[in-house]
Amino acid sequence: MDAAACKQIFDLCSQSLSSTENEKFFEACQLLCSVIPTISHDVFQSLPNNILLDNLGNLLKCRLRNEQRAILIDVYACLIEQHKSVSFLCTHNKNLFLLLVLLCTVELRMIVENHQINEILERQQHLAACYLIIEYTIAAICQSDDLTDDNVASVLPKLIEMFNGCVFLIDQIIDNAEDKQKFDTILQATVRILGIWLSQEPIALKELVEPRLNKWLTYGLNTPTCAETFKKFLEPILKCYEDD
Repeated sequence: MDAAACKQIFDLCSQSLSSTENEKFFEACQLLCSVIPTISHDVFQSLPNNILLDNLGNLLKCRLRNEQRAILIDVYACLIEQHKSVSFLCTHNKNLFLLLVLLCTVELRMIVENHQINEILERQQHLAACYLIIEYTIAAICQSDDLTDDNVASVLPKLIEMFNGCVFLIDQIIDNAEDKQKFDTILQATVRILGIWLSQEPIALKELVEPRLNKWLTYGLNTPTCAETFKKFLEPILKCYEDD
């Protein structure tokens, strides 16, 4: 797909993103989630950095139903994955980016703190989209100048609450899930995002995580499908705690 065809699709979808009440809102979001990942890197780089962002940002500020917020977050995740960064969002409108992060933390808590653990299986793809946004947000916080200290302070408490939820989910799967193998993908993704955060902020959740680490590692290292992820993302944290 060339740049002209992409721009035509984006322009068409933008018209349907004028309002959440537009009957084609979901259709447009689903189309974007299907199309954006298929665009080649070179073609995507030739498009304006702010493409879709005005309409998406206007929607983000609306009162959204759960399903509307979810699909909107999925579209943002597709854009972020193409850019491999959140810098384009910070440059366009930093306040809207911070709002996206806050909404994403709310969305994740609703998923990972659900006591009906089997319901999480139905939302794996959306969970992955939320984790992707958080991963690139962590990079922006720790490895770039995109966010000021005040920006970080405005989202940090919600991020910490969200990671508390991730700890809850890991425990839920390891301790309570009947068919644990069904949750391997979710468990690995959750351990990965928690490990990325702890590698940057090891003290932030130490009191919560340290007593659980040996149990988690015992499970993960003895589960062939999970062993590599647990070893890569949790063993360095254990060593950090032991050296502290």
